[in-house]
Amino acid sequence: MEMIKVENLKKNFGNVEVLKDISLTVEKGDVIAILGPSGSGKSTFLRSLIDLVDIDGGSIYIEGKALCENAVYPSAKEKRKILAKMGMVFQHFNLFPHKSVRDNLILAPKLEKRGSYEELCVMAKNMLKRVGLADKLSEMPNNLSGGQKQRVAIARALMCKPDILLFDEPTSALDPELTGEVLNVIRDLSKENMTMLIVTHEIGFAREAANKILFMDGGYVIGFGSPEEIIDNSDNERMKNFFAKVSH
Repeated sequence: MEMIKVENLKKNFGNVEVLKDISLTVEKGDVIAILGPSGSGKSTFLRSLIDLVDIDGGSIYIEGKALCENAVYPSAKEKRKILAKMGMVFQHFNLFPHKSVRDNLILAPKLEKRGSYEELCVMAKNMLKRVGLADKLSEMPNNLSGGQKQRVAIARALMCKPDILLFDEPTSALDPELTGEVLNVIRDLSKENMTMLIVTHEIGFAREAANKILFMDGGYVIGFGSPEEIIDNSDNERMKNFFAKVSH
C-alpha cells in the first residue's frame, strides 16, 4: 500500500532552490533513512511532508489523499485530517518544560478528544513502557537526560497512533553514549512494521535499521534503493565519495 507519494516537489527559500523536482513513493512498512551532506534539503523535504514547510511546486499524497496538489493545499479541516496520520520527532525534543512527562504525552490526544483523562493516562503509561521509561510518568523534563527526553518525544508522537513517523535527526543533539538508547527504540518500531522516514547521519544505523536509503544532494534525489545498493555498491561518484569520507 502506498503511504506517501511525492511528485515533482519543489521548494524555494527566496532565490535559493532547496528542493528540485523530487519524486518518491513510500510503501507501508518502509523504513527509509534519508542521508546526504548538510544543506542538501533533507530536513526541508521531511518538513514538507507534515506541512511545516509550504511547497512551491508538485504534489504530496498521504495514504491516497492530497495534502497538496500542484502546490495547492486543501481546507484547513481536510489538511488536519490528512496530517493526523503522521507523527514527528524533532532534533531538540520540543517537550514543554513546565509540564510533567504524563502531561506532555496526553496534551495532543486530549485536544483531539481521543479519550477520557483516565484512558489517556493509561495510554501514556503504556507508550512510556514501549520506550523503556515506564517509571518516568511523573517526572519533569528537566530531570531527564537528553536520551530520555528524546524517547519521551517518541512516546508522545506515538500517542496519536500515527501510521507514519517522521524523525528529523533524532540523535544529533545527543551525546554519543545516549544515541544508542534512542536508536534502539527506533529499531524496535521498525520491527513492528511502522512506516518511518528518518533524516540521520548515523550510517551504521541506517544500514541496519532501514530497508531503503534515500540519498539527497543539492536539492535532488541522487539515489534511492536498498542499503547495499546505495551505501555499499553505488556506481554514482557523488555517493561513493560521501560514503568513503564518513565512517560506516
